[in-house]
Amino acid sequence: MATEALPAETRLASTSETPTLLIIDDEEEILKALRRQFRRYYTVYIASSAEEAYEIMTRVPVHVIISDQRMPGMTGSEFFKRVKTEYPDAIRLLLTGYSDIRAVIEAINDGNIYRYITKPWDAVELETIVREAFERYELIVQNRRLVEELKQANAMLEARVRERTAELAEANERLRALNEQKDRFMGIAAHDLRTPLAAIRGFTDLMLTGRADVSSYEEFLTIIDETTQDMLNLLNDLLDITTIETGQLALNPQTVDIAQFVERVAKLNRHMGEKKAIQLETDIAPDVREWTFDPRRIEQVLNNLLSNAFKYSYPDTTVWLIVRRVNNQLEFAVQDQGQGIKAEEQERLFGEFQRISTRPTGDEGSTGLGLSICKRIVELHNGQIGVESTYGAGSRFWFRLP
Repeated sequence: MATEALPAETRLASTSETPTLLIIDDEEEILKALRRQFRRYYTVYIASSAEEAYEIMTRVPVHVIISDQRMPGMTGSEFFKRVKTEYPDAIRLLLTGYSDIRAVIEAINDGNIYRYITKPWDAVELETIVREAFERYELIVQNRRLVEELKQANAMLEARVRERTAELAEANERLRALNEQKDRFMGIAAHDLRTPLAAIRGFTDLMLTGRADVSSYEEFLTIIDETTQDMLNLLNDLLDITTIETGQLALNPQTVDIAQFVERVAKLNRHMGEKKAIQLETDIAPDVREWTFDPRRIEQVLNNLLSNAFKYSYPDTTVWLIVRRVNNQLEFAVQDQGQGIKAEEQERLFGEFQRISTRPTGDEGSTGLGLSICKRIVELHNGQIGVESTYGAGSRFWFRLP
């Protein structure tokens, strides 16, 4: 076997490979003649038998093969039949005499050869045939590459369609859930607003028609004021939870001085406890100084937890607002000496419009949305919220911010 190198600038258009030509013939003079003819254009490998040619093809890529038909051991058409399956892209050219025309026809019918060249051949015609063979190889490789690219594009498109279909299905399910939630909120709001509106209308009617004594007006107006405040609280809570559920609530995180922040929250809530003779105490760990969160929204959470603590506690008790570091998180806790919550009711505390058996110790009302809003605000901060309670011995509501 011998090879001739191809000039470095000669390459197949569709690959970085140089065109390789394998010539098989058991006559040494023919091998030499064909090698001289094609070595200027291609990398040429020569073999004197089918076995030697097969061994070459296992080691190097071969693009075009010229094989003599009549060779000892294995004929050219038999060799082509063997390599057709293993190397289907290699273009196969058969050198043959007229006496082998039947074998040539069979090889053509079986798809084992691209063209045949009769002996003796014309050098110019042979060069044309070999050049066309390389062009055909190029087309096959390009076509395979395009088909593969098309398959990949189709696969990507199908994956994207599946992804978008799943996203649309998820969005539709989300819209359905939001629509159901809206209907539920509207139904509950209508129910919870009907009674206070009827009461307000009744008291105003008594005053407008003069059927009530003027001395009762102050009491009636106080009831109307408290009732409208309860209605406003319900509407505000509905707006808050709707804003959160639709993803429209944007946090405004800031670096917060914890001592100043807690003092502000305590100052705003102490008067509420004083109305029921409940004392509010604060306890801040000395290593807690600054933390980053949305102060307005976290104040909203604490106001709700403190309001609940006062609402369900008895007079002459104490409520604590405690701030600690726990596992590199900032923990706020509101602890009371109230009635506590039954264990089986604690899991549903943070759901919407949940009612439990523990009742307020005064005449306070509840929208049933406060703890649900707290949970969502804390989770928007990537935090956690929870409760620890012993029925009859008070409760401890806590949340942690990373």
